[in-house]
Amino acid sequence: MVEKENIDPSQILALTFSKEAARNMREKVEKLLQGKEVIVKTFHSFCAELIKDHADRCRVPGDFKIFEEMDSAIFIFRELKVDARTASLYANTIGKAKDLNISIDKFKEFLKTLNKQVQDIEKDENTWQELYRESKFKLNTFHLQDFKDKEDKKAKQADKKRYSEFIDLYEECQKYSNFISAWEKYEEKKTGIGALDYGDLNKIALWYLDVYGTQVLNDTFRYIIIDEFQDTNYVQFELIKKLTSANKNITVVADPNQTIYAFRGAYPNNIEEFKKQFSLPDKDIVSLDVSFRSTNKILRVAHTLIEKNYGAEKRQECLLLKNHKDTEGENVSIIETEDDNEEARAIVEKIEKYLAHDTPPEDIAVLYRTHAQGRKVRQALENRGLPFRVKDDTDFMKQPEIKSALAYLYIINNISHPTARGTEAWWRIFHYNNALSQEDSIRIGEYLKKKRVSFPEAIYHHIGELGLSKSGLETINNVKKRIDLLCGKKNLDVSDLILELYDQSGLSRQFAHIDTKRSREALLNLRQLHELASNFEEFHGKDLSLFIDYLEILDEMDGNPSPARIADEDAINLMTIHSAKGLEFKLVFVTNLAKDKFPLYRGGAEPLIPPELMEQYRDIFNDESIKDTEKAVRERKKEIKKEEERRLAYVALTRAKEHLFLTLAIKYADDEREPSEFLTDIGYDNWRAGGNIIVGDLSYFRDTDTKVREMVKDSALEREKAVRKRLLIESIDSGDFNEIMKNTLLYQALKVGKAPDFKELFDSNWSKINPAEDAENILGKIKENNNGLKFNPAIMTFSYSSISTYENCPRQYELKELLRMPTRDSEDSTGAMNRGTFVHRVLEIAVSEKITTKERLYEIRDTVAKEPDFRGVDVEAATGALDVFWERNKNRIANNLMVEQRFAVPLGGFTFKGFIDRVDLMTGTKSEVEIIDYKTGKSEPGPDARSKQLLLYARGIEHVYPQYKVKRLTLEQLGLPNPRTFELIDGKFESAGGSRMEGLEDSAIEDMIQIATKISYDYEHGFERTKDEKGCGECEYGLYCGSEIELKSL
Repeated sequence: MVEKENIDPSQILALTFSKEAARNMREKVEKLLQGKEVIVKTFHSFCAELIKDHADRCRVPGDFKIFEEMDSAIFIFRELKVDARTASLYANTIGKAKDLNISIDKFKEFLKTLNKQVQDIEKDENTWQELYRESKFKLNTFHLQDFKDKEDKKAKQADKKRYSEFIDLYEECQKYSNFISAWEKYEEKKTGIGALDYGDLNKIALWYLDVYGTQVLNDTFRYIIIDEFQDTNYVQFELIKKLTSANKNITVVADPNQTIYAFRGAYPNNIEEFKKQFSLPDKDIVSLDVSFRSTNKILRVAHTLIEKNYGAEKRQECLLLKNHKDTEGENVSIIETEDDNEEARAIVEKIEKYLAHDTPPEDIAVLYRTHAQGRKVRQALENRGLPFRVKDDTDFMKQPEIKSALAYLYIINNISHPTARGTEAWWRIFHYNNALSQEDSIRIGEYLKKKRVSFPEAIYHHIGELGLSKSGLETINNVKKRIDLLCGKKNLDVSDLILELYDQSGLSRQFAHIDTKRSREALLNLRQLHELASNFEEFHGKDLSLFIDYLEILDEMDGNPSPARIADEDAINLMTIHSAKGLEFKLVFVTNLAKDKFPLYRGGAEPLIPPELMEQYRDIFNDESIKDTEKAVRERKKEIKKEEERRLAYVALTRAKEHLFLTLAIKYADDEREPSEFLTDIGYDNWRAGGNIIVGDLSYFRDTDTKVREMVKDSALEREKAVRKRLLIESIDSGDFNEIMKNTLLYQALKVGKAPDFKELFDSNWSKINPAEDAENILGKIKENNNGLKFNPAIMTFSYSSISTYENCPRQYELKELLRMPTRDSEDSTGAMNRGTFVHRVLEIAVSEKITTKERLYEIRDTVAKEPDFRGVDVEAATGALDVFWERNKNRIANNLMVEQRFAVPLGGFTFKGFIDRVDLMTGTKSEVEIIDYKTGKSEPGPDARSKQLLLYARGIEHVYPQYKVKRLTLEQLGLPNPRTFELIDGKFESAGGSRMEGLEDSAIEDMIQIATKISYDYEHGFERTKDEKGCGECEYGLYCGSEIELKSL
């Protein structure tokens, strides 16, 4: 469109569904268009911006908060005092109802029909509750009835049926009555705090366009592109209609076989509705029947599966894709094992064979329906020492550094809100990094049991009676000091308290000084906990006890975030099939293809949306010939679920490029399972009874090995060995040499079945077992090699500011630019930083409008000052900079070409990015431009800094817009007497305006490339702290630094 039709990229709006998908699309588009910007957004972010821009008309506060579903659930739990499970169910129902455009009024109408049915049994509503109790009693005691004769039995059976019908109806009424009441209270309280949920964003945006029209949007975005259109819900489809009401320039990309998000409200008939809405002729429907991924055999097997979703009359609509090179490939393999442990073992053995034949680990994926199904494979990979990464797992709360940080929070909270968690937390702190020896732990445990006192009472009031070692006493006293200091700060906001505990506990410094992938992940997890607290404060308050409740509810609702995982370039991929959508791998395993494993019909509680209100079942209730509508609905639900699960299986199969293995076991947790019906769909025919079989595109292998089972021995000795082995592993990191040696020798004695004279063995074999030489060799190699991290220039980008940060301090660069760690001073809502941002925002609007009066500049200033981000900014102080701007620029604004221009430019094998405040056409030219950068501070950049920034901007603009030539570079220093301007003369930017200042240094770009090269090296070998420590005392990242002496004391 941009290159062939010469369409302005700013007139294109691309919409998708997830932040990740939007980011990926934006990056690919920028790369294809060499930095030119196309608006790429999620539906929710597009709607949020539209509402924010017209908050008054939309009748919402300009600084409205956005609830995700988990926020809604927490809010309902806290404000409506319902249990966590019900809160989650209500939040899910409200969200899906809004997506499907089912209003609360429709629920009320449905409840009226239910009440009428109850009234047919008992007219007086006041007696319903008593009648319900009586009916429950009679039903539950019916088995005690005596029957006089057949007629009496028949009459009483009829009574029983009436009891049951009334109970069901009454409970149904109560269920929806309670939900409607909760929904109304939720909306009232949510409005009271100025919040919107995701469903509101779509609905309010649609309402605004209905009431105020779409002309402005239609003029702005003349071309609409929708990715993954099959996942749109009803309201989103209505929005699309509005966005294209004037211009019918719309392209959607959709695959009906990949509609796998019905549980999120995806509208099942949207593709057919789209064809009708836009009256699409066949010539405008492009069938993408060529696959650039999978081989023909994989595609045929996948097609055989998915065509079962099409009725006989529509079977021809199910496209059979062909490989773009017509590559047949190898058969799809089905592997069946004895049990789930053997299934995991067989998968890992296959992986090892492919690794041995040079298949990169990152090109291998193991897919499963649920996270729980992936644990066996994960454990098997760990046992074989193979690298893997788990996508979107929910083990955040189980990470050691998070458990330790939470332990401090639980202890502080326990002072005013005693819970069982408090005692558990003390143990967690003392056992983190094996700080307390096993012997001391045992002594404390025995004392607590004998004296029946609490943990804090024992260590605060009876520590002398515990019989602890010297190191144990020191450890406990150190922890007590930290706890006492933190308890004195318990009234801080939770997010600030978390930073304090990072500092006092040493968690922040412990990982910052160890340059490994795991250490960086630990720091990222600590950052994520701080972000959780900050988000909690925004929606739910700043009280620690409420935050503790929040975390526990997250855990109960399975709403834990994923722990940080730094992408390992050389790791096997483990993920759910939902997470695999859009990805591809050379070798794929689809696991657990057994009955009740996949397809999975059970799951979380269904939303409380009556089938009578849903499009999928409307025909059933309109068909008077259907007598048993409940049965018809159940059958329809099962069919809909099966079709969605089949589409999910189709997605799984088509992730494979070359090799596809489908695995199942005869037994899962000792329960025998039939093969999945999806295997039957593709041609599996009770092959379990026979041997290996090849049929068409399928190869079946019956793996009868019981290697895992044979390795597991059960005896008192084996159990004791397992315990001692665990204690040995735990003690290795304790630093207690005696404890390590004792556990090592004890385990060895149990293994050989006797206790030899270890001293004699040591003396006679010392020359062979002395580890000193090996240790030196290993440590030497590690220093030469990297930290296990790989720099990827396709992902890592640089900017002038990030380069400047690295020059100041490499460690600060890592903490600020790479890890984005929180700091105590990370926000300055009223200071110079925010004032500068405010001035930039005002000037962006003013210049883009090409204003002609100072009064209009002030109007824009006053409007921006009301925006939530700038409340509290010193407008008077900012006005001085605006006045200077006006006097210097009032006659040049008309020359503006663009503002806030984003660029990405390749330099020396790296990508540099940035934002340019303003680009003007030079007077009297059509292709020569001036770049202007605003500075609002009172200090002037040095020669090196201004050369790097301005020359990078020049390179960026000329790369993105090769039709323009940069002739002038200006630092518009609004806080200083003069701007700094540089004119291009004979290929070099020289100082203009009679200034004696030197021109820009030509070597600046090469210097930045050299610094980027150093960063790429440090990324793999570690970022050192600056040698010049003059500024360390003022550094906001000092929280994560510290002397080596201090670190040894952690």
